[in-house]
Amino acid sequence: MSSAKKRPYKIALISTHGTGKTTLCYEVAAELKKRGLKVKVFSEIAAAAFEQGIPINENTTLPAQMYIMMLHITEELRATVRNYQVVVCDRSVFDNLAYMERRCGSNQFIRDFLKGYAEKFPYDVIYKLPMVGELIDDGIRDAQSREFQIDIYNRLNTLLEELKIEHRTLPAPNTELRKEWADLIVKETLEALGRPAPAEREKTAV
Repeated sequence: MSSAKKRPYKIALISTHGTGKTTLCYEVAAELKKRGLKVKVFSEIAAAAFEQGIPINENTTLPAQMYIMMLHITEELRATVRNYQVVVCDRSVFDNLAYMERRCGSNQFIRDFLKGYAEKFPYDVIYKLPMVGELIDDGIRDAQSREFQIDIYNRLNTLLEELKIEHRTLPAPNTELRKEWADLIVKETLEALGRPAPAEREKTAV
């Protein structure tokens, strides 16, 4: 009999910078934790790398981007080893590739490596945040131009299409931007895990 344990349900929130991914990650994780799930969430690795003096944005280098990419993969694998039920990733391995190729050019070896990694350790759902509203000041890329933000968004879309990466674009919000998205992601995650949705839990408790 196999002793292999079930892998965690892995969610990735992707998009260009300044679209609210990090805040949404923590909102989703908090709601899932309230429902008794063991959740691992980690924010964008580039932000931590920047604090350590690793060059990002227009000053980045291939070694710097590889460093960020490998740290991201390490965090995903650590969550699997630690037996979390849900992993919420601020970005996927493919976001970093968009920044890398903007500065360093296309790299087929890295594309193949990331495609193979994602097939071996798949994301259950990749949610893409649309570009809506103003660029959110994240303290890391706030000084960058709108052109930079749009270019990364377009590059990411191209990569997803060329690499045939399944993903879903979140619907344009009507009112509270991240609240609508958080509710949707939490509901779909609970359904995928066979857990009662928030409304169902409330009815049961009455």
